[in-house]
Amino acid sequence: MCCYGVDGESDSIMSSASENSTEPWFCDACKCGVSPSCELCPNQDGIFKETDAGRWVHIVCALYVPGVAFGDIDKLRPVTLTEMNYSKYGAKECSFCEDPRFARTGVCISCDAGMCRAYFHVTCAQKEGLLSEAAAEEDIADPFFAYCKQHADRLDRKWKRKNYLALQSYCKMSLQEREKQLSPEAQARINARLQQYRAKAELARSTRPQAWVPREKLPRPLTSSASAIRKLMRKAELMGISTDIFPVDNSDTSSSVDGRRKHKQPALTADFVNYYFERNMRMIQIQENMAEQKNIKDKLENEQEKLHVEYNKLCESLEELQNLNGKLRSEGQGIWALLGRITGQKLNIPAILRAPKERKPSKKEGGTQKTSTLPAVLYSCGICKKNHDQHLLLLCDTCKLHYHLGCLDPPLTRMPRKTKNSYWQCSECDQAGSSDMEADMAMETLPDGTKRSRRQIKEPVKFVPQDMPPEPKKIPIRNTRTRGRKRSFIPEEEKHEERVPRERRQRQSVLQKKPKAEDLRTECATCKGTGDNENLVRCDECRLCYHFGCLDPPLKKSPKQTGYGWICQECDSSSSKEDENEAERKNISQELSMEQKNPKK
Repeated sequence: MCCYGVDGESDSIMSSASENSTEPWFCDACKCGVSPSCELCPNQDGIFKETDAGRWVHIVCALYVPGVAFGDIDKLRPVTLTEMNYSKYGAKECSFCEDPRFARTGVCISCDAGMCRAYFHVTCAQKEGLLSEAAAEEDIADPFFAYCKQHADRLDRKWKRKNYLALQSYCKMSLQEREKQLSPEAQARINARLQQYRAKAELARSTRPQAWVPREKLPRPLTSSASAIRKLMRKAELMGISTDIFPVDNSDTSSSVDGRRKHKQPALTADFVNYYFERNMRMIQIQENMAEQKNIKDKLENEQEKLHVEYNKLCESLEELQNLNGKLRSEGQGIWALLGRITGQKLNIPAILRAPKERKPSKKEGGTQKTSTLPAVLYSCGICKKNHDQHLLLLCDTCKLHYHLGCLDPPLTRMPRKTKNSYWQCSECDQAGSSDMEADMAMETLPDGTKRSRRQIKEPVKFVPQDMPPEPKKIPIRNTRTRGRKRSFIPEEEKHEERVPRERRQRQSVLQKKPKAEDLRTECATCKGTGDNENLVRCDECRLCYHFGCLDPPLKKSPKQTGYGWICQECDSSSSKEDENEAERKNISQELSMEQKNPKK
């Protein structure tokens, strides 16, 4: 009985306390009168111990699962599960569970053979004969270990499995035989003793101190509890729902990018339960938020209507005052002009009779923009014909109509920028103005009264230089008898020009980058045959054209390359002769200069 934490000095009575061994003995579960369910595995048979929180676990599970502690090591009670990490619940899948719905319940242990990735429940490993215990002589901190089927000894595992099955069958047979052999008096004595123990257990449970629990809430998946799975399966059975049609999803719960869970199919899984509760909470929050926003919207609309009425009244009164002011000013100006004619002098108009200027607000009053007169009525959009969102209305400077930014085609996201030299007009006015305009130059009057010229350019003008011949291209030719050299050529017209300043040269270089005149090639100088630009090449010196096949040696494509010029064989031979003559002249001049410096004595 030491495996269950019972000794001679405990309050429990051993079955061998008397000579005839008739004194009854009860386990903790029978004393409390419960049919417990283990928190660490899905199996219901076995010997249980109560935890400090009122839950139950197999004593073999408490011994083999790491992180489980005992308050009293000798009595092996109470069992404490708070020191174990709650993330272990349902983290691994048991490889021996027959029902996949219970494979992720409780806590699975791993094989102790190195880097083995096999996981299983303790009681499932006990059925397979995979649990081992160190000998009493060995001093090991954790004497309980387990191996998977691949790393356990085959004969040892077979022997342990055989003993486990024999013990289970013996217990069932002995229980049935004992119930038949017991007399009614002995059964009544056992029941009376059991009632005494249950009364003591109830009293001890009510008087024991409250167990320590962590302050933070420790989340645990619902599918990691075998008792919860059984209750849900029983509820589904009573409701007539078949649990076999739902697939078992053992994947980890994952959230989408925006933090909300993706849609889950109805099933008895942690994903669906979490998704269901989170969806209900989100719907309640969204409904409350919508109701609150609707109340705010109604309140603001009522305030806006009141402000519109007051605004219209103020605009009407302002218009009346402006009209009265204009009449009085015109009468005063007439009287002042009459006084000037009477006196025969030109009198300066006083400031009170002058037209008022638009006052620029100071920085304290907010900004430097010009103040505009307030409209007498609310403007309406020229497209949707509605007068809401006055701050998003845009005025066309041509047709003087207002448009919402979102009603335009294409819609605008912000107000266009208006300056003194540019203004904005709608697409209809823009199309009408472009179609009706005939002159290239026209004078336009801006809204503020200023005039400016506008040029209408129908098509881009292509610049073609007339005085300047096209620049010759320079192309090196390899593996041919026609020798191409990288050189710069100057047309004859430009050789006699005077040296131009640097700024003018820069302008000319800019002009030279303009498109050049087309080079039309029609006749070959060798065979006198016709051709075009696709099969003729022009010499950059003599300006004659040649077929690719008429060259020596004949070529299949044009010998010209980008950035290089090309000269024919005749021009190449004449240029080489000129170079030789130049070199001879230089040598003669050098010899003459040496003779003059060193005259013979």
